[in-house]
Amino acid sequence: MTLYRAIAAGEFPAVRIGRRLVIPARVLDRMGEAAISTGRVVTAAEFCGEAS
Repeated sequence: MTLYRAIAAGEFPAVRIGRRLVIPARVLDRMGEAAISTGRVVTAAEFCGEAS
């Protein structure tokens, strides 16, 4: 639910296609890179400020 709120607030990038919300692949790639570089789980709530 946190991710939906962040998307609605414009804090997390997503594109609405019909009724679906699609998150750009580059955002997911950056989240993965952040998780690998820090060696821990990166949550959407933590990443919201960095994703813009």
